[in-house]
Amino acid sequence: MIAVADAVAKMQTLSDERAACVVSLIEDLAELEAREAAEDLASAREALAEIAAGEKPVPWEKVKAELDALHG
Repeated sequence: MIAVADAVAKMQTLSDERAACVVSLIEDLAELEAREAAEDLASAREALAEIAAGEKPVPWEKVKAELDALHG
């Protein structure tokens, strides 16, 4: 992984146009990560609500077996 100081130094060597593209990509990545986090939180809350409503959680052994069957 690149250190922040190294990243900043590399950004300073880019043209303004190229640096703007890099910043735009970083902003897009940050937005995607925030959306994923929000979706994960919503899924977790939904699962907890299902359990609170009396639904039984799926045992880990069953989940693992299904994942192993799908992915070897």
